[in-house]
Amino acid sequence: MKYLKAVIIVLLSFALFSCEDDQQQRIAQAKRIERQNDSIVKALNKNWKFSLPTASAKAQQQMGSWNEWDQLRNEMLQKPAGDLSAYRQKTKNLVAKAEMARNTIPAAFSKPQVKSRFDVMVTKIKSLHTFVGVDPVPAKKVFEIMGSIDKEAASIFNQFDEIIRIKEIPKEEGEQEMLKALDTVRMANPEAQPQPPASISQPTRRITPAGHGNFIRPKN
Repeated sequence: MKYLKAVIIVLLSFALFSCEDDQQQRIAQAKRIERQNDSIVKALNKNWKFSLPTASAKAQQQMGSWNEWDQLRNEMLQKPAGDLSAYRQKTKNLVAKAEMARNTIPAAFSKPQVKSRFDVMVTKIKSLHTFVGVDPVPAKKVFEIMGSIDKEAASIFNQFDEIIRIKEIPKEEGEQEMLKALDTVRMANPEAQPQPPASISQPTRRITPAGHGNFIRPKN
């Protein structure tokens, strides 16, 4: 009986020490994560910045009052304040506003080449939200994604300018003047013009008078 009590005491002591050890490990792990998160938040506060392009004057005229883009732009330019939860909420808001902007592209720019670039940017913003939600946050990867988002935004606005440039080519380069110049060249080189096909003369058929042709005598 005494032996059994001793065994029980030993087991209880071991269990107690194990629980205390596990608790200490959990506390130590929580402190490490907290210190790591603090350093990550400091890095995010220091480097969280988007460099968005400014639309050209012509693009702004075509964009009109594109409120969804203005909301996305303002959301991107406002730096979060606080702990990691503020950055996670920020990226969640960015995803929602980016999708709204993609779905309301102005008619003048609602082209496949613009939509595809917007799709890429929205995908990268979603990726940013995913990595900010990881624990611990891979700060280096987050900053790489932010830089790629800047590039995609610049690509979208460059495409806006390209659409406007192509649309204005006849006005800028004078399509009518070019056609007139081509007509002048044609008039100066009449030999180069395609000539109508010459009339084909029909050969005259000689009619032989009756009785003067070759006569074949029938055989008996």
